[in-house]
Amino acid sequence: MENLPFDTIDTDADDILALENIYTALKEKFAVGLPFEVNIQLQQFDVFSNCPGAGIGGSLLINHPEMGCYLLFVKVPTHIQNGRGPSINYYKYQLWAYSTLRSDFGRVIIKRETFIERLLNAIHPVELKFKNDAEFNKNFNVVANDQYKALNAMTPDFRNVIKEIKLENFIIEITNNELIIGSTELISADQSVELSLIASKLSTIK
Repeated sequence: MENLPFDTIDTDADDILALENIYTALKEKFAVGLPFEVNIQLQQFDVFSNCPGAGIGGSLLINHPEMGCYLLFVKVPTHIQNGRGPSINYYKYQLWAYSTLRSDFGRVIIKRETFIERLLNAIHPVELKFKNDAEFNKNFNVVANDQYKALNAMTPDFRNVIKEIKLENFIIEITNNELIIGSTELISADQSVELSLIASKLSTIK
């Protein structure tokens, strides 16, 4: 365990075992490296607005330098009230892949389409729609602050990579040319490989 490049202080025991499996799986699938420093600011992304204590507990370069992609191991404070006694405080890990993109998207959120979102969009049509891509429109919900930038940057090649995502629950947030994709589900080796693969592909699209 001491050789793994992750912060495991006050970390959930199940997560520590998962980290070992993730590190092994990633090394089998990708060229994995350790960054000298990580200047990624989680707070610039809205998905972390409700997690003020979240921080990066480790990061890996994926297929660097060909792809501008990191897998981020984000530690989120977790509290459990123990009856009338003091609360139990520890950290749970979330996996988020980060990549730099070659176009300016503005601010964009991409998720799987749900019944509730379909209902809301029928009443308040704020979701972006793409001509001649009914499959994408049906399965994914896209909200952007600059429709012109988003429609131009989300090319057919970009949307085709999104269609490849196998994870049921995920969120993509883009701030200009910086993207993160992740999930709040329990971390696993399969999840880490999927996130890294998608973020790596998106980082190469012109």
